[in-house]
Parts: sequence; C-alpha cells; structure tokens
Amino acid sequence: MKKNKFVAFALILALVISLAGLTGCSTGTGNEASKVPAEGQTLIIQDSAWEGVDLFQVSSWNDMQCLLADPILEKDPDTGAVLPGIASDSKWSEDGLTWTLTFPEGMKYSTGEQVEPEDFIASVEYGLEVSPYAEGYQTIESMEVDGRNVIVHLSDYQADMQYNFQSCFVGLMDKDEIENMSADDKLWGCHPYGAYYLDEYQPGAYAILKANEGYKTHNPMLKNQGPSPVKTIKVVFSGESFTFAQGVKNGDYDVLSTVPSEYYEELKSADNIDMFEAYGAEVNYAEINMTDPIFQDINVRKAVIHAISRDNLGSYLSEFEKPAHSLVLRKCLNYSEEAVDYYDTNYGYDPELSKKLLADAGWTDTNNDGFVDKNGSNLAFEFDCRDSETPKKVAQSLQIDLKAVGIDMKIKTQNWSYVNQDVVDGNFQMAYLGLGWSEPFLLVDKFCNRNAKCTNPDPENYNAMVAAARKTVDYDEITEQITAIQKKLFDYCTIIPLIDNNGYRCWRSEIQGIVHTPTGGFYLGDVVTDANGNFRNVK
Repeated sequence: MKKNKFVAFALILALVISLAGLTGCSTGTGNEASKVPAEGQTLIIQDSAWEGVDLFQVSSWNDMQCLLADPILEKDPDTGAVLPGIASDSKWSEDGLTWTLTFPEGMKYSTGEQVEPEDFIASVEYGLEVSPYAEGYQTIESMEVDGRNVIVHLSDYQADMQYNFQSCFVGLMDKDEIENMSADDKLWGCHPYGAYYLDEYQPGAYAILKANEGYKTHNPMLKNQGPSPVKTIKVVFSGESFTFAQGVKNGDYDVLSTVPSEYYEELKSADNIDMFEAYGAEVNYAEINMTDPIFQDINVRKAVIHAISRDNLGSYLSEFEKPAHSLVLRKCLNYSEEAVDYYDTNYGYDPELSKKLLADAGWTDTNNDGFVDKNGSNLAFEFDCRDSETPKKVAQSLQIDLKAVGIDMKIKTQNWSYVNQDVVDGNFQMAYLGLGWSEPFLLVDKFCNRNAKCTNPDPENYNAMVAAARKTVDYDEITEQITAIQKKLFDYCTIIPLIDNNGYRCWRSEIQGIVHTPTGGFYLGDVVTDANGNFRNVK
C-alpha cells in the first residue's frame, strides 16, 4: 500500500509522482544479484516501484520501504497510543510546547556509525528544508541536545504534528551524510536508520536489502529488538498480478505487499497462504452543493441522505470496500463509535421519511411518471463521479435508491482530478470525493472546505472547532472534539460518508513470526529461522 502522505490532497493519498530522470541507480556492481543466498534464506517480496531511500526527498513511500527506515515513534495498532520506536521515550510538557525525546546509546546505522541525538536535529532541519511534507512539523522553533535527549521547542502546539514522527517519512538520517552528500547521492545512497539497508538497486526491476547488524529498536510489538534474523531480502517491482498470485502460492514469492483484488478469493482460500488487512484509513464520500437551486432546501438534502441504503450499497462492493457510517474511520486516530451511532440514528436509511421530506419541500409525483416534480419540472440532478470501478458501483447503487423515492440522479463520470476541480470551482451538484489518511486533522481540514461557499454553511465556527481541537493535548479530549466536528458536518447535510476502503497483504504460511498491523505495519524481527538462517518450514 502506498503511503502517499498527503497525496496532493487527492489523497487517496493515490497519485504517485514518478522521478523520471533516474538512471543507473545501483549501489552494487551489477554482479551482486548472483550473491543472493539460497532459497529459504532470501525473503522475496513483491512491491510497487520506489522513488528513493532518502525519506525526506521523496513524495511517496511504500510500506516495504519501512524496512529501511524506522519512524521516530510507533503507534499502538489497537488504541493509537504512542509507542517507543527509534526514540525510547517521548514526553510532552503540559502546555504542549516542549517535547523531549530520548535516543539511547547502542543503536547503529548500517554504516557502523552510532545514532546520536544530533542526528535527529539535523534530520528535522533537513526535512524542513526539502520535504514536500514539512508543513506537518513546521511549528518546531528550536531544538537542543541534553545528554541523550533532544528537547524540542514549538512555537505553537499542533495535535497532528506528532503523527508525522510516527511515520517513516520523518525518520532519522546520519548528520554527516546529510551535510556531506549531494541531494542526488542521498536519494539512493544515504543510510536512514532501520532494520535493513539498500545493498543493490536495479531501477524498475528489484532491490536487494541486507540486515543492519547494528540495529536496535525500542518497539514493544517486537520480542527481538535487535538485528533481524532474515538477513537478505529481494524486493521485486515488475510483474503482473497473475504472476504474483501464482508465485506466492508456488513459492516464487514469499510476500505480496498488496493482494490483487481479482485474486483475493483464490489467495484467501489457499491452504499455504496467510492474509491480513494492511491498509490505512481511506474514506470516500459525497458532497452536495447547497447553493444549487435544488439543494438550497435542507429538506431535499436530507431526503437524499435518508434514501441511501447501505445494505444495498454493500451488495455492490467487494472485500476491499464496505459502506461507511462516519467520516473518521475505524483505522484512523480518534475514531469513535459515537459518531457512527449519531449518523445512523439521525441520517440512516429511511425511504418513507425521505418521501415525506420531499413532500414537505413541495416535491410530489403529480404526473405518475415515478419521479417527484415541482412547478412542472422533475427533481433531477447530476452526480459528478470518478471514472474508476468502485465509484461507478456506488453511483449505480445511489441511482437505484434515489429513484425509489422519486429522485432522478444522472451520472457523469470523469477522471478523479476533474471531479475534485469541479468541487473547487463550485461547478457541481453532488460529487464523489476521497481522502486517505489515518490521522483526523488533515481530513477535517478538507471536509466541506474544498469549496466552503458551496458546502459549509458555518465555516467560521467550524474552523474554530477544528483549531480548538488541534490545540488540545489529551488524546481522549481530542477524540471528543473530533466527534463533535463530525456531528456538525453531518448536520450540514452537505456531506455523505459512503465507502470505507480496505486492502490486504499476504505471505506464505510456512513463514512464522511476521509482526503486522491492520494499517500496514510490517516487521521481520521475530521471524523464526533455523541455524542456517532458513525461514521456511522451521520446526
């Protein structure tokens, strides 16, 4: 799964910007592929192509690249709580303006150099200079070293800042490499702190990773917090879905980073394959233009919302999607069942209420053609839909539901970027949108704010609520405020949660000890091997 960070706010977090100018990027001699250990000692992983190993320069970062670069902190997959990572401890002052991180001795880069607190300062300063995502931690005002601690001073507390440091695109690089290597050399030649390092790279084909023997983590999800027992990994980039699916079944591949949707059932039922969720929070939703003559009446907007059957919608979906009942989803920080209950109670499927709301607004079927009309015109509108498979299935489901209450929904399909632009320009009636991010503030910044004039009837108070939540230090209090923000959005009746997207990862079941999380975390430190380093069918 792509960790496309803010993803140009198309977010699904889904547009990968290719670095077309890369040529001849190999840290090996070209003969090193022949030195890869024998079968059972080299873990073969399928993944999408990489942009580089300099986590600050690149615009996207795949889950499997996290084998090369640890995050400063980890997150509990069940509670969202902060866990140690590279840093063994993290403490915040009561006002949220001072953050202290501890970097103990004993951690070494693959070069043999020890991790120093100064590396954190150099890495953050480098990220602020070159990273496309520096905005996420730009409130850092100054940093200082105190023994093995780094004390970070912020000009302003932002609740979402720490999340950046729980992602490996804000990890740790050696201060000397940052200062002494050119940008081009760092892109593929730097050595971020992680369990593995890049030994060889063949553009578009594969990468060879070797274990960092000086590695140590403080991640409590791992029993073995030292060097990985799997010493060599080959990451393969090129190939077809059929090749990958058959390959993992017959042993040509050990891990598929992403299960091809068309082979989900086949791989799920295979006796020798283990499959698990591995995808961050990604919501698809619709926004309604309240300035459109039809939708100026909130009762009409409510009628549309109450006409939508999520049971009907679910019948159109695959294992990779399910109907959403909230905007901040279960895999996102600060998720709350209270928001789900509020939406279902107040805006759930009720076709009879939908018809009543339409009648109260003056829309009735006077000519018995199956559609309600008013002043001689049927209630018809256009749904601006993305031209990919899932949005089109959603549109078909909505069209059937709305027809059942007398609303004629036309469907226009086009590239997602044009749909987004239509919303920004106010050139839409109802549009299909998406955001993928596992932390809520980026989401609530965008909901009903791409064009607030068309979708947000109370932007001043809404933005004030978001700003207040962002200044809150306590996690549970943030959750309460994010829930209140969702309720306010629902009450606008200009936004409709539709799809909770999902993805899967699989590997051969003979490999024991892979630690994983539902949002894509993947750790090899506890893999069981024999005395020869073989990880297959170890008894």
